[in-house]
Amino acid sequence: MRKLTTSITAALFLLLALDLPAEQRALLVGVGKYSVPGIDLPGIDLDLERMRETLNIMGFEDEQIRSLMDDKATSKNVTREFETWLRNGVKPDDRVVFYYSGHGSNNPDFDGDEEDGVDEVLVTHDVRRIMKDGKRALTGVVDDDTLARLIEAIPSKNILIIVDACHSGTVTRDVMMDNLSLGANPIFTKSFAYSGMPEGQAFVIDKEFTRSVDSNFVSISAAGDGEKAIGTTSGGVFTIGLTNAIREAAQKGQTRTIVELRDSAAEYIRGHVDEWAIHNPQVFGSEQLASGAMEILPLADGNGPNRKKLLDMVAKQDRPFDMGANKEIFSLGDPVELSMTIPFDGYLNVITVDSQDNATVLFPNAYHADHAVKAGEFRIPTEQMEFQLPASEPIGSTLIVAFVTADPVNFYTSTLDDRNTDGSIDVALASMSHVATRAIQVAPRKKEMYATRIEVDVQR
Repeated sequence: MRKLTTSITAALFLLLALDLPAEQRALLVGVGKYSVPGIDLPGIDLDLERMRETLNIMGFEDEQIRSLMDDKATSKNVTREFETWLRNGVKPDDRVVFYYSGHGSNNPDFDGDEEDGVDEVLVTHDVRRIMKDGKRALTGVVDDDTLARLIEAIPSKNILIIVDACHSGTVTRDVMMDNLSLGANPIFTKSFAYSGMPEGQAFVIDKEFTRSVDSNFVSISAAGDGEKAIGTTSGGVFTIGLTNAIREAAQKGQTRTIVELRDSAAEYIRGHVDEWAIHNPQVFGSEQLASGAMEILPLADGNGPNRKKLLDMVAKQDRPFDMGANKEIFSLGDPVELSMTIPFDGYLNVITVDSQDNATVLFPNAYHADHAVKAGEFRIPTEQMEFQLPASEPIGSTLIVAFVTADPVNFYTSTLDDRNTDGSIDVALASMSHVATRAIQVAPRKKEMYATRIEVDVQR
């Protein structure tokens, strides 16, 4: 009886804890478009989307997350959000997260507090080249000293800083990655170099502040000294690796430390870029925060960003079409057959999201690449199609979503992770990527898109 009472008490405490309002705050800053011509970065919108979903997995509600993107991401706006949104009403035990994706650079150390004579800076949208005290420098940036002061003013003792940028070398454009799983996509180093720029090290939030035993923050940055963080049209490699690691932990119902996330991100980078482009994420700040377990919500029973995103996309369409399955409840191994009424000649994508929020492209696929469809009745699979769709693990509620578009949007070929060393895809069913969902969110006009959904259950 004591064990039962203890279990019930613990369960009630957990429910009450989840219901308590928290003043945790997050600020996401992404700069892909700059006021200086020729230094724009691709994929920054995908970085912010990934981080927003990851924050949801970490227990942040949408209203607890603010974003500054491109022309809104000025040095003034970033500073203001630190001084208001990340500070006002925040208590010592509340979590605060700041994420930045964009260029990093260096400025001369004009106040003489840096051993190497260099201030590392985050390059915001309003960056300009200037001359100061006879030295070339940048304005429209947030330097490490300023960021340290802003962090120190936040009442929270649990602050996480994530920086996907680098601070050395030159901006590289159209260098082809042709032998690892990112495929033959152009890559970009996330560094803004300028004539007269002093050489420094990886981004460290004020080195003296970092070494303080009373630090209220831990930071994880994309690259070490002299290394170049890599960005792609699919987003920053560091951000992809970091967010994938948190998602994997959530699917397993596990927690992770910042140090473990650093190691997972480093492993992802090593496995997805050429040897010359490898960069090693770094952790600074509070050792206690770095080694403590992060709060990560388990992805189970419909609790996940992929399901939420696809349901939102379907809900925004006011022209649904009919779709059904051969069963409502499937045993493992049962064949899944879908029937639908295609509303117009176009292109069909069918995606499933399982009970652990894994999103998989069912159609098109490696065995049936042609996803052009005609108006009228359509079934997947037919006897003429050389594939089957058996119900598989994990068990639980499964969402199936279908889109018909006038544009040739293809979720299968837009995937990122399921690629061979030559950049091709030959897996039967590929994991849906953010690149794929962006294509359907951005490309089709509303009148040229129909969407529908059904839910089935997979049992043993």
